[in-house]
Amino acid sequence: MSSKVQLSWDSMVTGETLGVFRSTFDAEHTREFAHIVDPQQQVYTDGTAPSLAYDTLHAVKDFIELPQGTVHSKESVEFHAPALVDQPATVLVLVADKSVRRGRKNFTLECRVFTGSHHVISAFKSFVVPGKTEEPDSSTSRSFDFGLFTAGTNPGQAGPKRQVETVEFVVVQSLLDEFGRVTATDGPIHTDSRIATEQFGGTILQGMYLFELASQTMTRFSSPSQWLSSGKLAAKIVGSSITGETVTIIPTAHRVTNGDTVHVHCSFEARTSSGSTVFVAEAVGPLTAKKYLKELAS
Repeated sequence: MSSKVQLSWDSMVTGETLGVFRSTFDAEHTREFAHIVDPQQQVYTDGTAPSLAYDTLHAVKDFIELPQGTVHSKESVEFHAPALVDQPATVLVLVADKSVRRGRKNFTLECRVFTGSHHVISAFKSFVVPGKTEEPDSSTSRSFDFGLFTAGTNPGQAGPKRQVETVEFVVVQSLLDEFGRVTATDGPIHTDSRIATEQFGGTILQGMYLFELASQTMTRFSSPSQWLSSGKLAAKIVGSSITGETVTIIPTAHRVTNGDTVHVHCSFEARTSSGSTVFVAEAVGPLTAKKYLKELAS
């Protein structure tokens, strides 16, 4: 379903409910997404569908005008329940915030994803609009990271930091094309080498692909179904990686908290072979896997 009129930054109102996006996503869509992000079938092995297959830009583009050059700068997701792939998917879209910072227009949308009546995901997507504005900077700056980037101040077992297995891959155009097609992140900077090379030196990797790989790492501390029932992940996209570069995602487990369920707190950094950091993230999720429970919670 498409909106007749897409809102621009100027016409957004903070707190406004934009409407419900009714997607055509089905079991085939989630299988295709899983094949792209987990081609060796090493992660989603318990029948759980990858929930981020529903957290795409399709709903955003249905309501919001995204001028060429709009940057997806931050993403935060709280998982509530595994997706029910045999149920229709809907996304409630709200304007969480709009602001001016350092002469740039920013906005954040809240997307509440449902499969059937099940609330699957609460996602906050932040964007920076291209160009400069003479409007004064906003007086307040709201955070939508679930407190994860300041979680180091919370009580918990702060043992020695332990680096978890890194993830490494080469950015290739076929990946950008396939991932862009299923997530609506198929803009020219990701798919048109002529346009992207002029600005970045090559087509650039979608930040949400790195977000998905960080989410996959968190499943290994428990299971896909447990992580996608209660995990939280917040990320900042701080740079770009282009075709031909090798990207390494470095996860670090830095804290364990005990309660009814043991949780592990992790940080992530994605670096390119050229030495640039392009992505940083913080996450918290259940810790039940025997391998990590013995190593981290002791």
